[in-house]
This record gives sequence, C-alpha cells and structure tokens, in this order.
Amino acid sequence: MACFPFYDFAGTPYELGRLHGECLRDGVRRQLEDALGFARRVGGLQRAQALDWATAQLPRIQALGGTAWLDELRGLADGAQIPLAGAIALQVRPGPGGMPEGCTALGVACDASAAGQPLGAQNRDLVPAYRERMCVLRLRPVGKPALLMHSVPGELGGVGLNEHGVAVFANSLWARAGRTWQAPPLTRRALLECGSADQAAERARTMRGPAVGNFLVIDAKGRIRNLEILPQVLAVTARDRGVFAHTNHCLDPAARAYEAESLPAPGSPGRCARMQALLGAAAGQITVEQVERMLADHASRPEPICRHAASATEWETTAAVVVELAARTLHLSYGPPCHGHFATYTLA
Repeated sequence: MACFPFYDFAGTPYELGRLHGECLRDGVRRQLEDALGFARRVGGLQRAQALDWATAQLPRIQALGGTAWLDELRGLADGAQIPLAGAIALQVRPGPGGMPEGCTALGVACDASAAGQPLGAQNRDLVPAYRERMCVLRLRPVGKPALLMHSVPGELGGVGLNEHGVAVFANSLWARAGRTWQAPPLTRRALLECGSADQAAERARTMRGPAVGNFLVIDAKGRIRNLEILPQVLAVTARDRGVFAHTNHCLDPAARAYEAESLPAPGSPGRCARMQALLGAAAGQITVEQVERMLADHASRPEPICRHAASATEWETTAAVVVELAARTLHLSYGPPCHGHFATYTLA
C-alpha cells in the first residue's frame, strides 16, 4: 500500500460519526484499547476508572463543541459498536494523555513562497504501527466548515485544513507538572472550525483547558500563529512574513519556565534549527516540492527531520503533510517522505 485509506463523509453530525465508526470500526476499537492500556500502565487507571473519568468530561465537551460534537460522538459509538464512554475516551485520553509525537512543523508566509501563496507542513512522527492504522478523512458536516484531515481512527480532530483555508498542525510538548482535561483531538478540532489563524488563536486563549502541546495554525492570507500550551501558560507567536519552524520544545520564554526539564525528544532543538535554516536559505522561492525535500532531510543529529524506526517502539515519520492553503489542497506521504510516496487530496 502506497497511500492512506481515504473516506468522504457528509451529513448531520450524528451521520458523520456513525459513518466514521462503521467504516473504521476495527481501527477505532484498536485505538481505544491502546488508550485504555496506556491509562492503566502509565496512569494507574483501571478500565472502569478511565471510562468514568472520560464520561465526567462530557459537559466540558458540550461547552466546547455544542450538541453537534455530542451527536458526532454518539454516532461514532454506535457505528463502531463501542460505549459512548469509549468514544469520549478517544478524545480526552484518560490518565497522562498518551500518544506522544516527535514531530516537525513549519509555516511559509506569502512573501517566502515562490507562488506568493502560503504553505504549511508537518512530519508526523509516531511508532510504526500507526502507518497501518491512520487514514485521510474529508468531513462535510451540515452547518459546519468542511474538513480534510490526516487522522487517527476515532478522533474528532486530526492534522489538516478546513474550507476557509485554515490549517492546523500539532507537536507534542511536555509540561513540568500535570495536564489539562483536554487532549489534542479536541483542541485540533476546535481550531479547525475557525475562520482564520487569529480566530483560532483567540479561541485557544478563551477555551477552558486546551490540550498541552504546540499547535501551528496558518491561514490562506499567510498569517502564521504558533501556540505553545502548557497548563499554566498559553504563548502565541505571530508571523505574517517569512518562515517559521517548530518541533517539540518551547520557544517562548514564558512557556519554557513551565516545560519539563528532561524532554522525551532531546534532539528537538537541533531539528528545529535545521528546518529553520533550510527554510531561511530558500525563502522567497519555496515550492511544495522544496518543502517535501526539506521534510525528507536526514542531516540533523541525534534526531533527523525524516525518521526511520529500528524497532516497534521507536518513532518514525509515519507521514509528511504539506498544505497549500489557497488551493485547499493537502499532499500526504505514506511513510517517510524520502520514499516519495505522496498523494494529493482537495476539499473540492
């Protein structure tokens, strides 16, 4: 297989969730078992405790996404034939949060691209099992913006873009202490429902308990907004010109004060510096093909931008995502981008 499975779902929120659950039933169930297993092994929560904690977050989910999100979760549970508590658990990840990613993301403003149109991209670095599990979803919900996402089965929010030309990428960060109630699937979905990068940054500022992590938001006008979120702080870096790279450590001084002292991705600063240098050297002439080559870079050490796992527990670049904001187009590699297996999807 040289590309991820693609699904196009349209309808009411409940219908979207049901189709998602039915078509990806095996993947949804496997992802739920992994999430509950992680909550037990690392967080000390037995299955019933984890599901109870997840269910207790339902009022917060409704406050964030309204009845539409609740209907979509009910549809997901019915389609996948899992309890509603399980569908909720996939969004909030009981225990310590689970599913860390060692990713590299970037934004290219209009003045830095060859075509005068913004670009956004990310390498998604996960354990190798995810390559056989993930998919591409095009969601066309009634009354909400259409979405095109590279997704984990069962999650409401993946990495991708919406019909307004807003793209969201996400990298793991690690807090010195604690987590918030949200996990990345909810925060990504909330940001993907926004009409601009500034609106997404404002929504993150005003929502209760956005997920710990880095969220790089880019819109069709070339506005780049980088969000670094820890339980104690939300730092926003704004760029309307030039290029910007982010990996798995905080760049903002206010956020660094609350970051874990020992990072699971110790090579993050080197990856970030290497990507920033590649972007800077090409600024003004950057194309989609150049971004794909940058994401395939192996030069930085000890963590290259393009990773290859030597075991089932190491991170690999499961996919590289490149988004053309103005064209509402997503280019996606199956596996490390150096293999060259890119497929193209649009919101048309």
